[in-house]
Amino acid sequence: MPTTQIKDPVHGYVELPDALVEGVVDTRPFQRLRYVRQLSATHLVYPGANHTRFEHSLGVYHLGRTVFENLRRQSYFARGATADELEEIQRTLECACLLHDVGHPPFSHLSEGFLDEGILRERVAETGLVDAFDAAGVGGAPLRSANPHELLGCVIIVEEYGDALRAFDVDPFEVCAYVLGYSLAYERGEPWQYGVGAQLLHSPIDVDRLDYITRDNYMTGAGVLSFDVERMVDAYTAHPEEGLALSEKALSTIGNYLEGRIALYMWVTQHHKSVYANRLLQAMLGEYEAETGESPVTVDGILDRELDDNGVLERLRVAARENPDSTLASMYDRFRGRRFPATCWKHRIALADRIGSDLDGGEGEDGGEGEDGGEGEDGEDDGEGEDAGGGRAPDLDEFTAWLTEGDDRLESLLADALDVPAHEVWIDRSYVPAYDPDELEDIPIAYGGTTRSVGDWGLYGDRAFDVPIPFVFVPDGTKRRAIRVLREAFEREVGEEAPA
Repeated sequence: MPTTQIKDPVHGYVELPDALVEGVVDTRPFQRLRYVRQLSATHLVYPGANHTRFEHSLGVYHLGRTVFENLRRQSYFARGATADELEEIQRTLECACLLHDVGHPPFSHLSEGFLDEGILRERVAETGLVDAFDAAGVGGAPLRSANPHELLGCVIIVEEYGDALRAFDVDPFEVCAYVLGYSLAYERGEPWQYGVGAQLLHSPIDVDRLDYITRDNYMTGAGVLSFDVERMVDAYTAHPEEGLALSEKALSTIGNYLEGRIALYMWVTQHHKSVYANRLLQAMLGEYEAETGESPVTVDGILDRELDDNGVLERLRVAARENPDSTLASMYDRFRGRRFPATCWKHRIALADRIGSDLDGGEGEDGGEGEDGGEGEDGEDDGEGEDAGGGRAPDLDEFTAWLTEGDDRLESLLADALDVPAHEVWIDRSYVPAYDPDELEDIPIAYGGTTRSVGDWGLYGDRAFDVPIPFVFVPDGTKRRAIRVLREAFEREVGEEAPA
């Protein structure tokens, strides 16, 4: 079968059958992914983060095909399934890997909330996918819990690629099921290997995560990940009862995989400037809707006009120019000029220092931050020392919970106290995926004929990972007052309940 090679900076040459290139890759809906950045606005912090959903999809395809071909060479895996059945699973998996992100709206996850869920679910029902899930005995739970980009992807897969997939002898409904983490064939009673095919694309150890972890680290240049991808790929195995798992080969690298993923969230996507850039972009989308009366991102816009990052940015530019005195214009100017204020604290150590509590609950005096310069292009220290003030030192967990639970109210409080516009004060919680020792039950390790989780094997003991913190963004020159206002508000509201 004639093939095409595409050079990928992460995986080297990615080889695809020409038929798949012509039927999927070189089509307008798939090419749209060239213009949807993987990390939204994070390139404003890490300039190299310009990679897109397009190359990520090719990487997921490459890893999915490689892992499944390795599985097929394991005699245990091939037992009970015919060669034709394994070929069918591989064809389905390859197509699903390529198309799993085809429904991503502009700026990836940032704009999903602007998609009309009612319209989206109507379009899904029109495809016949709901009936297909019901007929297989799966029911509607997977579709109800799916993300908007997954549902939109299913519509595109059936409507735009249905004929091409059937020409490859692939069921488009089964491709959609893989995207949502299911196999309709397996649910109908076909061999267990069908279920493994779906797990390879949608599970705690899926190839989707494997690609974006390595790709985000490489393309940003963050260097927070030291991870043997080839050994991980070779470690995949499967079991009739447990499904997809990792063999003992992964023991030397699974720790780097878990910690590297957390490090990427903490220091790349949840770098304080990344959080601000993405929050600002999302707020601009909301202001566009308020200013124009139109949603900046719609289901029809993606399906019919192939809306991407560039198209939405142009809408924002025009609306800001036509409404020069609007909040949107102010935000757009800030975004294009990259005038991002610093947060009141950049990490947990600074948070403890600024609110007057150390990590063990003691009293702090000096609020100066001594960050190094290893965080994107913003490692600078603003040199603004804070005096935490008197009163009782807050407990960190209690303070962060209070701060995030009342973020809207406290944003208004800060804006009034600082005498600044409301849109210049934001409280935003960083997000780091939880992989504490007690929460490793979903990473299966197969050894000696049994499969147990990383947590069950006790591989991490009492190892604890960092936890998310809230960021507080205020205009430059107001951080000291902002911290004092928050401390005073916390002491008023929590009072004697705050531990000494």
